[in-house]
Amino acid sequence: MAKLTGGQVVAQILKQYGVEYVTGIPGHGIWSLTDAFLEKGSEIPFIQVYHEQSATHLADGYYRVSGKPMAAVASIGAGAANTVLGLATAYSDSTSLLCITGGPPTHMRGRGLLQELERHTDNGFP
Repeated sequence: MAKLTGGQVVAQILKQYGVEYVTGIPGHGIWSLTDAFLEKGSEIPFIQVYHEQSATHLADGYYRVSGKPMAAVASIGAGAANTVLGLATAYSDSTSLLCITGGPPTHMRGRGLLQELERHTDNGFP
């Protein structure tokens, strides 16, 4: 049995559950996932948008029209934060979508990594 990356596992499971499209912006923290959408055996059409909020609104709208869930992906930090309005809209109206965001490597959490949301180290004075 061939070893799979985490991105490949996620892409294959999305396909098995009938997710027909994924939308978002490839970026920091989700490269292996967006690569996996294009690999043989787990091909899921990827719709690239200009802003992460557009991705969540697109996934929300797709569910409203088709009744099928769509996945939206975003990079870490600011990319993940940009999905909030679309997620809140879907939540308020009880529509379904799946939002997957990247995160910093475990060993780098809390160290002020580029785009990390919890960048408290920038504000720390001795």
